[in-house]
Amino acid sequence: MSDSDSDASEQDADSQDFQPLLLNGSRRYQRIGPTQNLDLGNLEQIGDAAPEEQQVNIEPTAQRRSVDVLPLDDDEDSDSEAADEPEATDGPEVADEPEAADEPEVADDPEANEPDVAAEPEQPTLEQEIVAVVEANAEQPTTSRRAEQQEDDVINLDSPSPPKKRKRLSNAASNVVGTPVAKASSNEDDEDDGMTCPICLESWEMSGEHRLVSLRCGHLFGESCIRRWLIESQRQSAVKVCPQCKTKAANRDIRCLYAKRVRAIDRTEEHDMRRELEAERRRSQALTTELATVKMSHSLTVNKMNALQLEYDRLRQMVRTGGGCRGAYSDDCGSTLKSISQLSSHRLYMEKNFEITREPGCRVLLYSAAQSTLIASQKSAQNLFPGYGVRFIDPPSFKPLHFLHTSALLVRDIGFSESQRLLTVASRETRIKTFDVRTRLCSNMFTANDKPLWSCGVDRNEREHFLYAGDLRGGVYVFDMRFPETILSEFQSEENFSPVINIAAVPAGKVFTNGGFLVCQLTVVKFYEYASDTAVPTRLNVEGPFLSMHYDVLQDTVLFSARSNANCPQSRFILTKLDKIDGVPVLQVKATIFGSTATPYMTRPTQLGVEDNTLVVGYLQDNKQLMMYDVRREERVQTMPVNEVVYDICPVNTSAGSYLAALTDNKCRIYKVNSSRN
Repeated sequence: MSDSDSDASEQDADSQDFQPLLLNGSRRYQRIGPTQNLDLGNLEQIGDAAPEEQQVNIEPTAQRRSVDVLPLDDDEDSDSEAADEPEATDGPEVADEPEAADEPEVADDPEANEPDVAAEPEQPTLEQEIVAVVEANAEQPTTSRRAEQQEDDVINLDSPSPPKKRKRLSNAASNVVGTPVAKASSNEDDEDDGMTCPICLESWEMSGEHRLVSLRCGHLFGESCIRRWLIESQRQSAVKVCPQCKTKAANRDIRCLYAKRVRAIDRTEEHDMRRELEAERRRSQALTTELATVKMSHSLTVNKMNALQLEYDRLRQMVRTGGGCRGAYSDDCGSTLKSISQLSSHRLYMEKNFEITREPGCRVLLYSAAQSTLIASQKSAQNLFPGYGVRFIDPPSFKPLHFLHTSALLVRDIGFSESQRLLTVASRETRIKTFDVRTRLCSNMFTANDKPLWSCGVDRNEREHFLYAGDLRGGVYVFDMRFPETILSEFQSEENFSPVINIAAVPAGKVFTNGGFLVCQLTVVKFYEYASDTAVPTRLNVEGPFLSMHYDVLQDTVLFSARSNANCPQSRFILTKLDKIDGVPVLQVKATIFGSTATPYMTRPTQLGVEDNTLVVGYLQDNKQLMMYDVRREERVQTMPVNEVVYDICPVNTSAGSYLAALTDNKCRIYKVNSSRN
């Protein structure tokens, strides 16, 4: 044998590898090389050892080492194998090495194998078959470290070495080829964000110890995790806090939630745009109301100018004729003087002053013409039933009758349904009660989301079953008294959150065909006009802050009591009429009466219709006087001293005449209205 053949034999011994054969369900290895006799008989014996259904299975590419067929030589085979044994531990088939040890290994004696090597050229067919199998195995890329290390040393004479290929991705990974890994992980984090507990990073459950709960601050956790956290937080810092926002928390703040996944959608821009849209709508509505007010003022100014022009022409004609009412304007002059002289003068006289209760706490008066009953709120004088209620008073004789206990707090407002004989009482509680005046029993109670209710009112005619309620934050609620559990409509204030102090229903008429209701807050007045099935609110053109509002159905006028403000240093009594200009509700001011400079108490004035005139009666707090103003004469006609604060004034029209009832802290004063002509 030549030296070149000996070197090739050494390289072949270094590149020898194990090839797996699956025999009887186990993996066995046969060494292919010059150390084993590769005649046909040996291969047939190996094949007969396996069952017929078993076939030779060639390992996949990732688990197979590359084998290069080189010319066989018998020099230094055993030494090369001994040198290669430690390197075999670096390959991927290290775990399979012990199984190869069970196979009887053929001795690597060069002298014993020499005849076989010499006989190889005599068996070209067998060698071609072996070369074909080995080349078929070498077509796939390999990841063997040993083969990569020997790639530079081993030279394949038959065919060039195959190019290296990357490991093929799995099906799941191949679906996201070209997608950044960070993006995929962020999507998974977003999906798991609403599914995992931020303490243990495990998915919470719908029931059990790790169910979904939240604290008062709104953060979500697993129940068992947050309870352990609160205990540990108290042990370390003596304060129980939320693990995310560090807000104080307690075990009673843990609330169970019923949701499989919680995901918050960011709609900040949408909400901002909605707020801006609502602000623009309110601004547009305010400008529309202001425009209608200016038009109304312009119309009133034009009418006044026309009246002044007529008066000027009349006086000019009188000067030309020598100062007497002669000529064309003599009739107008006579009619004007006659109308002024024929106006009736009205005076108030004390009729009766009686005590309602010894305990102070009277605030509200109400008169029902249909029931001929005067109702006054008072504090309960019975220790068995503490609180507040109403006292029924007989109008003809003005004698106090029976007492009806209504609430535990001070009565703020009273309403009466004459058709149903129901009395409604609002007393700063979270509910409004209705009482049947015939049985004097509570028939229903109305609540509005557990909010304190300050005022109430009952509608008339076709909406006689409607009950209106106003809360402490400017909200208005509409109930049907036949179904007390249901709120028909709810109107929440968006820009003014002052309490609602009075509500008055406006029946349908020529100006407002569908009717509506007036809502008076401490700083603003609104009119809700019914349009089909809903009510459209409009802010009216009158300045506050307000003390009270009184609507007269017969005269269709509204009287406001307002405190002093920056523009006016005195309190005011404003008599108005509700009108509509260009489809916008506005208030037409008929008279403005100035009162006292200081208004520490919330008092209610009233308006009294006498013949074709209107009388405004109110209490002046700084002077402690009862004042009466004549609208036709445009002057204050009478003042009467009153030592006590008059909280409410109510007109009482009976067959015996017209009266005024003035309610103090625990008494009721009755004044009779006398009219006389000059």
